[in-house]
Amino acid sequence: MVFVDSNIWLYALLPHQDVKKTSSARTLIKTRQSEICVSSQVIIEVAANLLRKGNFLESQITKFIEDTYQKYKVVIITEPILLNASELRTKYSLSYFDSMIVSAALESKSSILYSEDMHNGLIVEGKLTIINPLVQVQ
Repeated sequence: MVFVDSNIWLYALLPHQDVKKTSSARTLIKTRQSEICVSSQVIIEVAANLLRKGNFLESQITKFIEDTYQKYKVVIITEPILLNASELRTKYSLSYFDSMIVSAALESKSSILYSEDMHNGLIVEGKLTIINPLVQVQ
């Protein structure tokens, strides 16, 4: 399993940001589709940004949410995930929201977390490697 962070989804869904990164994000999602996990937090962050930055209609947001739950494994943020996030913040110097993403990725048993804005190459708890799939896309 692989966990895909909000920023990768936003590049895939908002093509006016960066054409090369959009292409890379879309390819990643398409080729890894059957293995993808997200969390309820990722869905919330993406939906909020699609409304704010993408001027998506409410019907488009609804479709995104429904499609995400249908196509991918979704990890619901629970108390144990939040408590683990607190430990991860201290141990790995992560931001509040990044630690929740990492904790959810660990909960999903993902081996890779794709994110543009975390510590590329960091191995968390010996189980999860954070990879920036856009690092060489310029």
